[in-house]
Amino acid sequence: MKVASTVLIVCACLTFSGCSLFSRLFKSDDDGSAFADSKAVYVEEGEPKIVSGLTLRVGVTASGSRAVESALMEVNANGEILMPLIGAVSCEGLTLVELQEKLKGAYKDYFIEPQVTVGFAYVENSTMKSPWGTVLLMGEVARPGPVNMPSTRDLTVTRALMLAGNVTRVADKSRVKVTRRQKDGELKHFTVDIEKIGKDGRADLDIRLKPGDVVWVPESWY
Repeated sequence: MKVASTVLIVCACLTFSGCSLFSRLFKSDDDGSAFADSKAVYVEEGEPKIVSGLTLRVGVTASGSRAVESALMEVNANGEILMPLIGAVSCEGLTLVELQEKLKGAYKDYFIEPQVTVGFAYVENSTMKSPWGTVLLMGEVARPGPVNMPSTRDLTVTRALMLAGNVTRVADKSRVKVTRRQKDGELKHFTVDIEKIGKDGRADLDIRLKPGDVVWVPESWY
């Protein structure tokens, strides 16, 4: 009898207290944002480095004529590109200028004063990997996963969510969390109210993302 009475009292309290009390009783302290924090990485600012998965356009001229036809070269899983005559060239972690000098030195064995051109081949809003990095979207997002950083590096939270198909219908739009890892390893957190941004036109509340950031969209509890 005592147990039954206790259950009735709890049910009555939940009925009259509404959703907020119910959510506090059954909501976990860890809503998944801790896992999102662990995924944030620090990306050094400045000229982007070459990494596997990127596509480069490389060409070589010598004595005023084309020595190696300009072509698209994808950086393989080993961080290499395969070039005519000289074979596999390691380029992981190099800048475009550094790779250009490396190729120039290698082609000197075949041509007199070779001139090498190297550039990123990237198409915005495509499936290609961006040389300017990515941000990771997690939680209540239509298409969770990495979102490419544009060459302008002006990706905001709302724009990133739009590119990922926007948030789901159960998302808490007032508590979108951004995690950024600092150079010293410390984490910096931001909370973005995308509902207020949309309804009130408060673009000033939006946050400009950096490569390596994680955007976590929690679930609404009411």
